[in-house]
Amino acid sequence: MKRHEADAAGSTAREMRRTADLLDALARIQPSSRQKARARAHPEMERIARRFAAINGTLEKGVKAGSVSAAQLRSIGRNFAAIGNALAKSGGIGR
Repeated sequence: MKRHEADAAGSTAREMRRTADLLDALARIQPSSRQKARARAHPEMERIARRFAAINGTLEKGVKAGSVSAAQLRSIGRNFAAIGNALAKSGGIGR
């Protein structure tokens, strides 16, 4: 891996850890009674979790191989696009 690619991967990893920490904090928040009354299930979050699991599986293969192929990058991109679509269709989480 070239130095600039390693730097970009490191920056991406830091931001993804930050995202994970924020999602974890959001999951621990206790909703108010008003929020509980309006609450509904968010099945898209399960679909999103499965997409992240697929991304992680692809990245694990890349780590074992020493690099990620163009096909693997496209697969990761498709999974991120599907995550974006699921979020867009949900109308927003926490509304």
